Amino acid sequence: MNNGIREVRVIKPTLGANAERKLRVAAYCRVSTDSSDQINSFIAQMRYYSDYIRNHESMVFVDIYADEGITGTCVNKRDEFKRMLKDCQNRKIDRVLVKSVQRFARNSLECIESVRVLAECGVSVYFESDNIDTKNMNSEMILYIKSAFAQGESISASKRMSTSFRMKMEDGTFVATSAPYGYRLIDKQLIVCPEEAEIVKKIFAWYLAGVGMNAIAATLNRDLEEPFWAVCHIRYILSNEKYIGDTMMQKTYTPPMLPLRNRPNRGERPKYYAEDTHEAIISKEDYEAAQTLRRRREEKYLKQGNGEKLFLSGKVRCRECGWVYKKLIRKEEVFWVCSKKGNSGIACKSRAYSDAEVFSAFVQMYNRFRQNEKVLLDETITQLQNLKTKITMGNSQVAEIDGEIASLSEQNSMYSKLHTKGIIDDVTYFEKTDSIKKQIEDLRVRRNKLLSEDEDERCIEELRHLKRILNDSPKTLSEIDKELFTSIVTNIYAEQNGDITFCLLGELQLRMEVK
Repeated sequence: MNNGIREVRVIKPTLGANAERKLRVAAYCRVSTDSSDQINSFIAQMRYYSDYIRNHESMVFVDIYADEGITGTCVNKRDEFKRMLKDCQNRKIDRVLVKSVQRFARNSLECIESVRVLAECGVSVYFESDNIDTKNMNSEMILYIKSAFAQGESISASKRMSTSFRMKMEDGTFVATSAPYGYRLIDKQLIVCPEEAEIVKKIFAWYLAGVGMNAIAATLNRDLEEPFWAVCHIRYILSNEKYIGDTMMQKTYTPPMLPLRNRPNRGERPKYYAEDTHEAIISKEDYEAAQTLRRRREEKYLKQGNGEKLFLSGKVRCRECGWVYKKLIRKEEVFWVCSKKGNSGIACKSRAYSDAEVFSAFVQMYNRFRQNEKVLLDETITQLQNLKTKITMGNSQVAEIDGEIASLSEQNSMYSKLHTKGIIDDVTYFEKTDSIKKQIEDLRVRRNKLLSEDEDERCIEELRHLKRILNDSPKTLSEIDKELFTSIVTNIYAEQNGDITFCLLGELQLRMEVK
């Protein structure tokens, strides 16, 4: 430093004046549910974007995210879309290519929110058909308008469908699209299936004789090889007016709002009741008697009361059969037992637990975990970080699989053309195309398996979150801390030998003996 002037050393740029870092580019594709050739359209989009990205020197191919036959009105149903968002948040992608706003989303709110999430991650989206690039400052308003039009189109289509159905219901021309047990849908008419009709008659006869739904299901499961009968199936049959030859229409409806979902009609829309629409299986007298008995039993059950929802409701699951544990009151004490035990005649050997036993096991588990935290938590995080190299290797394998799928799709198209021209016969055509479809299905299973390895990152983040929670929590517990329990326990399994396994954040599982 001379005369108070600070010497500054200039670090020259390592890249040339015109050099830029290559963009890591991915593409999102979606094939509509109404596509007439869904598989080929899906493959064509994948092939197009793979070639497009690889043919641009300024781009580096990352992955193709493609949802098949999934509605665009709700992001929750699109697994590949969610995987793309996650990879963008993990800073694996710089730019996303999409054919159009409609392919990206038909819900304007979710569309804008998703674009904003990507922007926060430094990711831009280019919609080719609409010529919208989110890296431009004025694109969001245009994008909102486009997505609003797409959303309006979806809602309008739903309204048109609903109006068409309602008009057919009003004039009695509505045709059922499915047949309940005991019937077959033949030429748009419900035709009685004699073998199944006899089972329906037995169900009503047993119920009117005083046999409970659970016992009826157990009897059917014992006497019949298939299908499996549960209480909900018995309840559905006993309450279905179709068995007396009548039809109640618009039991469900789709409200004109996104996401477009069918909902039970509890008075929001008119219902339409048509008599003698098809052959009856049950007399109206027996049906009405069954409804009266069912209502009486339900009222009796409600009077007994279920009490308030308890802390462990829905948290304990049986390891042997997978069913959730339910509460059972014995001598005014709450116990938890497997819901499958005794249900529909099925036996389950898993033991019952009291609240105190589960809470005591949690306290023991927590204290033991904190004593061995370094080994169980810190070392696990380190090992998972070392395994992340698998992800990079997996991405190259995914690209190879995409290439194989594209090649098989071209073969399938070729056989279709040969069959259309009469060059190959039906037997050869179906033999070849069935084999190709099986290969494509196997490749997709392999692809999904490779992509699931990326879940290591999610596990690492959950384990870090668990560590942050533990840093702000006591080293030991003397009694249950329900808030702490809820923040770190994701599931509880009742083991076959009576032990309890606590599943914590990051998929850690700790097993405790219950005495």
